[in-house]
Amino acid sequence: MTQGQTTPDPHTLAPGRVLRVYGMRRSGNHAIIDWMMRNAPDGAGLFLNNCKPNRDPLKTACGVAVYKDGVEIQCDRANDKVRAAGEAPFTLVSYEDRMPSPVRTPLFNAPETSVIIYRSFLHWAASLLRKIQGNAGYGPLERMRVMMQAMRTYDEMLDRVHDADGVSVCYDDWMGDEDYRRAALDRLELPGRDLDLGAVQRYGGGSSFQGKEAEVADLDTGQRAAQMAGDLEYQLVLWTAARDLAFMERLANIFPRDAKRLSGLLDTAKAEVTWPS
Repeated sequence: MTQGQTTPDPHTLAPGRVLRVYGMRRSGNHAIIDWMMRNAPDGAGLFLNNCKPNRDPLKTACGVAVYKDGVEIQCDRANDKVRAAGEAPFTLVSYEDRMPSPVRTPLFNAPETSVIIYRSFLHWAASLLRKIQGNAGYGPLERMRVMMQAMRTYDEMLDRVHDADGVSVCYDDWMGDEDYRRAALDRLELPGRDLDLGAVQRYGGGSSFQGKEAEVADLDTGQRAAQMAGDLEYQLVLWTAARDLAFMERLANIFPRDAKRLSGLLDTAKAEVTWPS
């Protein structure tokens, strides 16, 4: 610590800059957040995970991480991590299964950018359902309840993803294109020192299909819809989405190929319906 500096109070936080990140579960949130933190200004910053909206993120975060020189460092307690972040740290605050409100009150007295992380509907729905199916306490009705609730928020996301006052990052493009990652860092006004995908993150148990022990190079994130194509519950989710015309219109604006496949699924289902005599 240099002369004139004070030790940060772990019970308060005065960031130098804030990214407020929103995304649906199973949309690659933590992979992209880790990448943002690896590209934080000066390679250092504080990450507050899965915070409660409209409340102090420092008090409601489900996890705290601190990065130094582009690497997450180990501290035993959250207070120690806040101290290690130093004065006026770059701070990333995440919200899961939430979208930004049209009118937002700044979290801190600091420059702030809203970020939406999003993913192809077909792959996102496949990954979320697969994750839920691994919960032995959930039966088919509970799984459908969770999926329908999540789809309402996904629908809201489609309406917000191109907001003029924020930055959006598509997980599908981020995974497959280094140039996309470089351009996204430019939009985020972050230095492009690290364009790698990083490691599979520990949050949420890692990949819904391959767990957290998989290597990033081995993840088949673009095959999730195909891997679930024969699952009857997945087919029900897709058929339900295809029948919502307002949802389909919004989906077509963001993921036209998804919308086309859903339309084809609905046409096929109608053709195959037979009634008992």
